[in-house]
Amino acid sequence: IEPLFTQVLMICDREGLIGRNMFAIDGCKIRSNASKEWSGTFNELERKQAKLHRASQRILARHQAQDGLSEDEISHDLKQQGKLDKSANKIKAFLAMNEEKLGSRKTPVKSNITDPDSAKMTTSKGTIQGYNGIAINDDKHQIILQAQTWGSVGEQQTLKPAIEQLQAQ
Repeated sequence: IEPLFTQVLMICDREGLIGRNMFAIDGCKIRSNASKEWSGTFNELERKQAKLHRASQRILARHQAQDGLSEDEISHDLKQQGKLDKSANKIKAFLAMNEEKLGSRKTPVKSNITDPDSAKMTTSKGTIQGYNGIAINDDKHQIILQAQTWGSVGEQQTLKPAIEQLQAQ
């Protein structure tokens, strides 16, 4: 879509719709389709994986200690154990396949297992897992010159890259 967007901007410029005097930049937070519960730093995710594994092992120990459980209890517990193991394995696979994200201060920031590019963000309506959508427009006719979604919290972190992309555009 980028080449098409560039062509539209070239037509707008040729028609005198872009003033080139002042540009405005603004952003909005956009919710992603990812669960906040699957977010954390690598240390937090490792602790969560260990906790899930311990809970699974407690179910197994309960079965070994109480052979007289009913079929319903056994079936329920085995389903629970399967869910716990599946979640623990999901975290383990994510940690093995990905590198820890570092923030602007070079400290670990939270990653999301289901949507690694998104970030946890605070909005006026609470905390969301999502993106910061940034748009730059020209003041003459409000033509959008550059738009991008960023998986980072602050707009100040996206300003320089957004301007660099605008210049390249």
